[in-house]
Amino acid sequence: MYLSIALTLFGEYGAAFAQNVENGRRLSERWCSECHAIGQAPGKFNRAQSFASIATKERVTSDMIASFLRLPHATMPNYPLSRKDAQDIAAFIVEMKK
Repeated sequence: MYLSIALTLFGEYGAAFAQNVENGRRLSERWCSECHAIGQAPGKFNRAQSFASIATKERVTSDMIASFLRLPHATMPNYPLSRKDAQDIAAFIVEMKK
């Protein structure tokens, strides 16, 4: 439900921000790698999905991920991500589809 609200509210703004995959990788290593496997290899973590598995979901888009990251949610820490940082992390995740 939160994700659909986020898409409605923030999805259209995503295209206005250039995405920096390398910055997304750095931010992911700093903030996300404690719970998520952020590389292409299968994760060693059981608590959270790997970024590669998120990227392979057919309906997941960069805008969806970025919007999700900006919303508060109980299962993840609420890091102070700017819209740009969330877009960069999302671009890093979606890049794994290729």
